Amino acid sequence: MKIYVAGKVSKDSVFGTHYWRDDFVKKLEELSGIKLTSLDPARKRADQNNPEEAFGADVFMISQADVVVVYLSDDISVGGSQEILVAKYYKKPVIGLAPPGGKFHQKNKEIFDQKIKNYRHPFVYSTCDVVCNDIEAVADNIKNLDKIKPKTIEIIKQLADKYEKENLKNDAYLNPLVNGS
Repeated sequence: MKIYVAGKVSKDSVFGTHYWRDDFVKKLEELSGIKLTSLDPARKRADQNNPEEAFGADVFMISQADVVVVYLSDDISVGGSQEILVAKYYKKPVIGLAPPGGKFHQKNKEIFDQKIKNYRHPFVYSTCDVVCNDIEAVADNIKNLDKIKPKTIEIIKQLADKYEKENLKNDAYLNPLVNGS
């Protein structure tokens, strides 16, 4: 099975190396019992001085993957969120790893005076097909990949339309701006 692991690329990340994916994929193989071929963005030989070539290489790898796993470390960069949407474009299953206590999955969070219990980042939980707390759960989902029905890029329009239909009328801020009331 081909796997693309999205996440921090910099050696200055929480992982301390460009090549943290090697150990991560090896551990997923051990836990899942499935042979995994890593399509590793840190190992590609695209010209990093050419943004379109570097992007194209990552997008191509995602298009070839059977599954995309996104390691949502607290220091993940913008690329990780983009890779989720690229995977949705290609209809690939996306498994997120958002450890509890990190910025994507918090016990309590306050946003604009609203206290949220069991906060789950909306951009992560709405676009990933599954979000796991630990590597063991990621491995279990890889073993059961055939049970995951990947969301597609249409999730963006579906959720915007749903908000408009079900919530816009009660949105004291947005409704007047959109409807001129």
